[in-house]
Amino acid sequence: MTATPVTRRPAGPRLRPDLAWQLRRGSALVYVIWFAVAVPLVVAGLLLEPRWVGWMMLGWFLVLILFTLAMRVADGRLRKSWADVVTQLGWRIKATEPELRERWPFPPFDVDPNAEVSDVTTGRHRGREFWTGRFRHKVGRRELGFDFLDLQVDRPLPPLQVLPASLSQVAAASLLPLDLAVDGLPGRYCLFNGREDHAQAVLHPRAVEALAQVPPFGFSCEGRRFVAILPAYRDSVTALAQLDAACDLLDLMPQQIWREGEQWAATHSS
Repeated sequence: MTATPVTRRPAGPRLRPDLAWQLRRGSALVYVIWFAVAVPLVVAGLLLEPRWVGWMMLGWFLVLILFTLAMRVADGRLRKSWADVVTQLGWRIKATEPELRERWPFPPFDVDPNAEVSDVTTGRHRGREFWTGRFRHKVGRRELGFDFLDLQVDRPLPPLQVLPASLSQVAAASLLPLDLAVDGLPGRYCLFNGREDHAQAVLHPRAVEALAQVPPFGFSCEGRRFVAILPAYRDSVTALAQLDAACDLLDLMPQQIWREGEQWAATHSS
C-alpha cells in the first residue's frame, strides 16, 4: 500500500532538535528562560514603578501557563493528524513496545539502560515492514529524544551512523564526528560511526537527490538493522515524505555496501 500524495512541501524544523525537544517537553530549560526574564523584569519594575511588580509577575506567569498549554495543544494536533494517516493506510499504533530496544544493540540506542520507546506505529510501506515511534534517553544530564524509523532489510549492512549536524546533540554515537564532503546534501552531515568510504558510497548522487527533497535526517545501521533517526514533533506530511526518502535510500543502496555488510556479518557471527 502506498502513502497518500504529499500536497505540500515537507516543513523542516525551525529550532535545533535538542532545543525543540526540551521546549516541547517542558524541561528545565523552559523554567531557566522564564526566570532569566523574570529577574530583570522585577528589577526594572522596582526601579520604575514598584506598585506594578506584582501585576508584571502575574502576567509573566500567565505567559508560562499559556506556553505550556499551547505546546500540549500542538502535540495533540500532531498526534491526531498522524492517527488519521495510520487509520487511512491500515497501519497500527501502540503506546509502547519495550522489546524494540533489543533490536538495536548499537549506539545511540544501547547507551542508556533506562531509555524508553513510545508512540510506536507498525505497518508495511513499499514492500518493507517498518516500526516508527519516539526514542527518549539521557544524553549527559539532559533527557533528550528523537523519532526513529526501523525499516526491514533482508541482507546485513556494515556498522555506520550518518547524521546531519543538527541531530548530533540528540543521537550521536560518538563525540568525534568526521565531516562528510558530499555535494548536494541539505546542510552539514557528519560520520559518527563506521568507515568514511562506506558513507561516501551510500551517499551517491541519486541517494543525495532523494535526501535533498525532505528535511534533514540521518541513520544508524548494523547487521540486519537500518534505523532512520529523525527530529521529533514532525507533521504527518513530513513523516510520510521522510518514510519514502528512507525507503529510497535502501532501494538505492550500492551492491558494494551489501557485500561489505555480509563480510562484516560473517566475521561477527556468534
